[in-house]
Amino acid sequence: MGIIIRLAALAVLIGAGWFGWVFVSEAYLSVPAGELVSIEISSDDLQSASADLQSKGIIPSAFRYRAYNTLFSRDSKIKPGTYSLRPGTAYRDLVRVLALGPARREVQLTIIEGWTVDEIAALLDQQEKINVKTTAELIGRSVDKQPFASRLRNDFPFLQNLPPNRSLEGYLFPDTYRVWADQLPDSLILKQLQEFSDKFGKALPGPASEPLKTLDDVVILASIVEGEVRNPDDMKIVAGIFLNRLRIGMRLQTDASINYYTGSGRSRSTSSDLQLDTPYNSYKYAGLPPSPVGNPGGNAIQAVLDPAQTDFFYFLTDAQGRVYYAKTLDEHAENRRKAGF
Repeated sequence: MGIIIRLAALAVLIGAGWFGWVFVSEAYLSVPAGELVSIEISSDDLQSASADLQSKGIIPSAFRYRAYNTLFSRDSKIKPGTYSLRPGTAYRDLVRVLALGPARREVQLTIIEGWTVDEIAALLDQQEKINVKTTAELIGRSVDKQPFASRLRNDFPFLQNLPPNRSLEGYLFPDTYRVWADQLPDSLILKQLQEFSDKFGKALPGPASEPLKTLDDVVILASIVEGEVRNPDDMKIVAGIFLNRLRIGMRLQTDASINYYTGSGRSRSTSSDLQLDTPYNSYKYAGLPPSPVGNPGGNAIQAVLDPAQTDFFYFLTDAQGRVYYAKTLDEHAENRRKAGF
């Protein structure tokens, strides 16, 4: 009987020694190895967090991790968030990391000239998993389906006189931005608005841009110019053509505004598009459309502020991107023939 007791005691000692060695190794001596693993810690609950860490292979034992945390780090609070961790990280280091919170991640986002607010929202959804609805609550949706957040009006004077049903279409300046991921979508949108403010926030149309009266008029026409041509020199000429038309009450007849309304993405309007009864149909209604039809870049805005002075009233672009200009309908018809239309 005494032998059995001694053997049992020995087994207990060996087991305790093994547990102690494993515990100390995992808690203090373990060396991280392998690729970084992204893990979402959704709760500050130790039980839940340790289970998540074990399921992702970051730690070998949720029980031993909880034991370490309880015995040696009971005052450390877990901060929920997304972490990038390596398997085999020592418990001591994990506790520190989870108490500090996830490292801030900076991301790079490129907004292309002419993109709409809907396309910006789609980019954030695709690249950073920011729900489109969340972004729309801040910037609105295209074709006046949803207005932008009213709180932004007080921060940016150029937004104060916009109609209450408008989105931020036209004012989200296209560029490449580096922003904090944990502050999206605000971190991107505020930078875009600030960039617009710095470059054009106080701009007003001069005599060369008559009959435009306001900055909003400039942005609306610039968004159309952006949708029609890409070369800065062509932008100046095309801006001048649209201004020539506006001065004599001629319709703008631009596919850019119709395609914005339909969301078709077509470069040219169809016969059914031309019959649409909407103020965005510039073949049917004279004057500017009720809002910008995208977010123009600096070249397009500057082209409207400082357009080329010409006698042209017509233009078209061929399949290779070459732009043809004409003073009369007859010249325009000849250009259509040259361009293969």
